Parts: sequence; structure tokens; C-alpha cells
Amino acid sequence: MLAGSIAMLVWMFWEWREKGRPSFSGVLVGAVAGLATITPASGYVEPISALLIGAIGATVCYHAKYVQNWLKIDDTLEVWRAHGVGGVTGALLIGVLASPHIDQVSAGFRQLGVQLLAVVVVATYASIVTYALLKILDGMGVLRVSDEIQEEGLDTPFYGERAYSFWNMDRGNAK
Repeated sequence: MLAGSIAMLVWMFWEWREKGRPSFSGVLVGAVAGLATITPASGYVEPISALLIGAIGATVCYHAKYVQNWLKIDDTLEVWRAHGVGGVTGALLIGVLASPHIDQVSAGFRQLGVQLLAVVVVATYASIVTYALLKILDGMGVLRVSDEIQEEGLDTPFYGERAYSFWNMDRGNAK
């Protein structure tokens, strides 16, 4: 709770600083980033460290958008930034903030090395499996919908009804 709460506030700060105002979806992603960042470390850190992890996680995840843009990662739901970058950050912070009072793991260079090795192994495995699955789905033609369907929205062609019409609200055409 502490990491998610502080991460929401820190994300809001970064958005406010960059865009002049925070967005509702932004602060929600910030809270999720904080929760994703604390998850690997939750059994190893004290509450004050959870606050620090949330703040660091929100900052790293927020600024990962520049890497995301550079790599041309198509991630509408911010999964890579919030969960991927947040999870890696939290796993590495175990090596920096783990408390022997909580668990038998102590912060230090040795533990940071263990965490770094674990991150590299898991990231490599996940990347290989994800790439293979995406290639299979792309070969089946189910990875992306056509531009025409995307323009119309997915609800009507796939489900025969329209769930939301938010994009027309500013024109007074909401249905």
C-alpha cells in the first residue's frame, strides 16, 4: 500500500512537471508501477524502504517512456513500463534495501549480484518465449487487427455492440 500510494504521487509530480497537469490514467499507471515495483521486494524490506521503492519505481517507470519510444515498443496498456521496468527495478532494489530483520536476506554487493543474475535470466527467458509466441500469433494472422477495424473500434465487429463512445463526447455525439 505504501509503495503504490507514494508511486501515484510521484508519477503525478512527474506528469505535472512535464505536462502542466496530471492525468487520471497517469496516476493510475503510477500506482500500478509502485505495486509492480514493490512486489518482488515485499518480503524483504521494511516500510520506509517500501516508500523509497515506490518513489524510485514511479520515477524509473515514468521515464522509461523515452526508452519505450526509442525501441518503438507498441504498448497501449503500459505493461512494459509498469510491470516490466517496475519488476526489474524492484528485484534489483532487494540487493540495495533488503533488511535482515524482515527475512534472512541482507542488502549488499553479493545480494545485488544475485538479483542482477536473476533479472538477466528471467528477462532472457521471457523475451525468447514472448518473441516465439508473437511470431506464432503473427503467422496465424491474429496478432493485429486491420486498420479499418481499428478505426471503427473492436466492439462492433467482434461483439455486435458498442461498449463505449468516449471519443465522440467532445463533439456532443456520445451515444
